[in-house]
Amino acid sequence: MMYQGGKSKIARAIASVIVQAGGRCNTFVSLFCGSCAAESKITGFQRMILNDKHEYLISLLQGVQDGYELPETITFEQYQYIRENKDADRVLSGFVGFACSFGGKWFRGYARSNGVRNYAASGKRALLKDMATLKNATFVCGDYRQLPIPPGAVIYADPPYKNTTGYLGEKFDTDEFWAYMRLLARAGHLVFVSEMEAPDDFVCIWQQSVARTLNVNKNNQLKVTEKLFTYKDVTYDEQRLDG
Repeated sequence: MMYQGGKSKIARAIASVIVQAGGRCNTFVSLFCGSCAAESKITGFQRMILNDKHEYLISLLQGVQDGYELPETITFEQYQYIRENKDADRVLSGFVGFACSFGGKWFRGYARSNGVRNYAASGKRALLKDMATLKNATFVCGDYRQLPIPPGAVIYADPPYKNTTGYLGEKFDTDEFWAYMRLLARAGHLVFVSEMEAPDDFVCIWQQSVARTLNVNKNNQLKVTEKLFTYKDVTYDEQRLDG
């Protein structure tokens, strides 16, 4: 599903690093699960807790998990009506607000099909594919700092990147975020963070160059380097990670 800040292009690579490093842990926790592109590739954990602050997004994920039948077409008129009546069907609103919106941004504007792509149909296929591996996951809606986390968990965080606008339109406190990641790591959790830069006490253990599209026609792209960080006081078997 098209989603602002989504990790679909690098999801398998991120998941592979996390699974290899945290293979002895029982619980996986995602603090900002989004559309679950990376989370859907995580395997081997007895328990998965996936959190996001966006209430309509979590309603969508829970609905699909429970068998909600998503539509394959959404007209402009339907899009307008759903945007103005979000609480009439929160699962549908979550789907249309992201999958059928320009750039995958929450009700930014109707994404018109150009004869090549049907946004509702492609969004449905992608979402159902990812959710097929998350049938037993627990979805939670709340602030990442207030999520109860079982001891010794593997924690993945894909927060709004520094100097970017989050999908909730709120200013994200990056310094407070990193301070909380330190607390989690020092409490015995195995912490992984997706970002392009991090404080000096976090180390990059994986990176990849990715083309980022700036408009819907895909004719304006730039290259960015996506990175995965962890707290540097944690010791890893580098050969195991690279394998």
